[in-house]
Amino acid sequence: MMTKLKVTMLGTGSPWPDVERSGPAQILWIDDQPILIDCGEKVSYQLSKANIDLASIDYVFLTHLHADHILGYGQFLLGRWFSSRKKLTLIGPKGTKQFHQQILKMYEEDIAYKLSLGRPSEGLLDTNIIEIESSGEIEIDLPKQVKLRTAEMIHSILTYAYRFDTGEQSVVFSGDTAPVDELVKLSLNADTMVVDCCLAPNKIYSENISEERKRIWKELQKEHCDPEQAAKMASQAEAKQLILTHFLPGTLTDITHLLATKHFAGEVIVPADLDEILVPGRKSRESLSNGQLGKKYSRA
Repeated sequence: MMTKLKVTMLGTGSPWPDVERSGPAQILWIDDQPILIDCGEKVSYQLSKANIDLASIDYVFLTHLHADHILGYGQFLLGRWFSSRKKLTLIGPKGTKQFHQQILKMYEEDIAYKLSLGRPSEGLLDTNIIEIESSGEIEIDLPKQVKLRTAEMIHSILTYAYRFDTGEQSVVFSGDTAPVDELVKLSLNADTMVVDCCLAPNKIYSENISEERKRIWKELQKEHCDPEQAAKMASQAEAKQLILTHFLPGTLTDITHLLATKHFAGEVIVPADLDEILVPGRKSRESLSNGQLGKKYSRA
């Protein structure tokens, strides 16, 4: 039986607080097994809203250690410990182990108190931490023997994109990045690409902006993608489906979608928080190769 992949967009936002979008986080479903990609603000709350039990998550992948991608990790880690004794595996760039230990240090009195009540340490103090040392294939015992490859992105700190491959389906999560050939190579013939689109058209930055915001927007050009750049990479990779994410408050979703579809013939999705998106299967790939899959729509 073919392994089926699905993506749940837990958080599609950015470092800026946004009532409509939570911090960056996604779930990759491998059949019925959820894997958490990034751990932004409110991730535990979003998991609850999506009816995903924290205890069901055995793997967490961090693309990088910027605050907006890890602010929810402490609550997730401790909340999962309260309800599970299963060992957690945390994967991320260099510095991930130190980050995890700092969380434990921050809450050491609370953890010690709960241990004194007889709560076992399993599921917390035995967390398995894997730090990625370089781009390439990573040997991790993932569900259904899913293969994992990584590639280093262009961002202000060390950032890795992840590709999950069943042999029948594949999904790539870019993390934060400027346009980069390594993402195209990693994503060749991928069924789904989830790509940073922080530079989407934005009403807050479109008129009467301060000099400070002008400087910020200029700096963001070095570290993120706009819809056209993301779409061009998806097209070059001959991917089948493009999911855009990492939106600032005020993002103009209809224009974002329109700009992306000008450069990518596959399916373009501008999601809202908690959207569930099926990864195309073999029939969809065959249809695209025959020029039949060109539907473009926004899920926002």
